[in-house]
Amino acid sequence: MNLLLGANSVAAVAGIGFALVGGIRPAALSESGTPTAGERFYGWMYATRGVPLGVAALMAPLAWSGPAVSLVLCAAAAAQVGDAVIGAATRKWTMIAGASLLTAVHVATAVVTA
Repeated sequence: MNLLLGANSVAAVAGIGFALVGGIRPAALSESGTPTAGERFYGWMYATRGVPLGVAALMAPLAWSGPAVSLVLCAAAAAQVGDAVIGAATRKWTMIAGASLLTAVHVATAVVTA
């Protein structure tokens, strides 16, 4: 259980980190030379979703257990599934692998803490 909680914490921090990078340096994730105004806009939109959701996925299982924690973790997992689908659509294999791994960790933690 403690190992899974640790893995979930690492997964949540990684999600927060990528959300912050997307907001602060969107070209680092899109691999474009100079980000457009649209990339900066959507980078901040990603960060405003990813940071609070990542903080919730990090803190909820450490503070509580039960259905509410599972719901938070399932929401975080759903966001990661979305990221994996975007990775598949854009053929970014590292995005597919990373988001899929984070999805699995969040789901496993949701099952254990339910």
